[in-house]
This record gives sequence, structure tokens and C-alpha cells, in this order.
Amino acid sequence: MIAIAAVLADIVLILTHRVRASPESAKYTPWPYMAVGLAGCAAGWLAIGRPDTAWDDLFLTLICGVVVTSEAAHAARTLSGRTWAGWATAFVSGAAAATWLLPDPLPFT
Repeated sequence: MIAIAAVLADIVLILTHRVRASPESAKYTPWPYMAVGLAGCAAGWLAIGRPDTAWDDLFLTLICGVVVTSEAAHAARTLSGRTWAGWATAFVSGAAAATWLLPDPLPFT
């Protein structure tokens, strides 16, 4: 449930950025945000107790925690005008994506 909420929030952030962005938006390199998202995935995996991973769960975690997160982090930085917003979005969304690896939908109940 946490991962679903995080992905939906990321998608809303990305769509808001796409609507508000100018058509001549500058190119950016998503690699730093991808690295922070991957570090967030690893931290989230450690925080939830290092559950066993299957390839299908790992693929979903990496797509949501690295690719979608990097775009959402860029959108957060652009919309807020603050650099820390992008880094925080990348790390927190990456950590939330690690909950795809849990066998139960609500890990903290």
C-alpha cells in the first residue's frame, strides 16, 4: 500500500510538472537522482527487514524506485525551486518503492 501511494504521488507530481513546464524545457541528466533513488531502495529494503526478493518484485521495485522516482525528483526540484526537494523526493520515493518486496500489503500494522 505504501508503494502504491508513493507511485501515485510521483505520477501526480510528474503530470503537474508536465502541465506547468514550458515547451522549451532544458535537458537534464537524471543519473544523480537515479543513484539517490537506488540508495533509497536499498535503505528501504534494510528498513523493512531485508525480505527475500523475487525477480518480478525486484523489477517492479527498481522501475518505481529508480526510473519513476528520478522523473518525480526532477519535477519536485523544478516546481519548488529548491534543490533539496529533488533529493528528498528521490530518496523517500526510492525507500517507499522497496515495500513492493513485502509479502503483506500493510507492513507496519
